[in-house]
Order: sequence, then C-alpha cells, then structure tokens
Amino acid sequence: MDDLSAAGLAAAASAALIQAMASDVWLNVKDHAARIFGRDESESVARAERVLEDSRDRLYAAAPDRMDEASALEAARWEGRLQARLEDDPSFAIAVRELVAAVRAAGEDVGQSTTVQQNVTAGRDAYTAGRDLTVGRPDRAP
Repeated sequence: MDDLSAAGLAAAASAALIQAMASDVWLNVKDHAARIFGRDESESVARAERVLEDSRDRLYAAAPDRMDEASALEAARWEGRLQARLEDDPSFAIAVRELVAAVRAAGEDVGQSTTVQQNVTAGRDAYTAGRDLTVGRPDRAP
C-alpha cells in the first residue's frame, strides 16, 4: 500500500474511531476495533481495549471548551498508529476498511434524538429538569 493510500485510510479510520468514542455505539466499536488491532490474540486484544479506553478517557477529561483540540490530538495519535501498521502490514487495510464501514453502519442505526417520558406523581412539590420540556398532560401538549 502506498503512503498516500495508507494515510487516507488511517485518517478515515481515526476519525471514525474518535466519532464513535463520543457516541452510543462505542462499546460495539471498541470490541470490534480491539479484535482487529489485537489480531484476535487475547492478550493483545485486552491491551488494545485498554489503549482505546485510555484514548476515550482523555477525550472526556478535556474541558468542554477544549474538546475539539482533544479530539484532534486523539485522531492524530490514532492516525499515526494506523498508518504505521498499514505500512508494515498491507493486508491490515482490509480489516481497517471493515472497521470504518462498521462504525458508519453503527452510527446510522442510532437515532438522532431520544425521547424520555417521565410521569411524576407526588403529594407535594415534584421537580424535574431537562431540555425542551412539555409540562402538563401529554394529550394537552401544544
């Protein structure tokens, strides 16, 4: 695999990983990625899972106003790792392409919004907080 192809695939895969780290599909993606990175060897898979979780922890440890910087840094780290591995083992490209496709497919399965309905009955005051609330009976909502 030439350098440009490896770089492009590594960039796509690292972006997909970072995107998955911040979504509901992370557990499935992490397992899939760890098996690929660990070559299905139990010790290597466990090590890959730790590296992936450490990367996600660094993302979530970033201050909200620095999240873009943290994402870019983690993406660059993964891009470098993946590109080096792709250059060493061109057959690794097949697994990386499958991972990118799996992340994209998993992301499409997740809905864009979530609806939570809470029904509260209390003898006195009841408080709940959230965003875009409808207060009152749902059948009377505007």
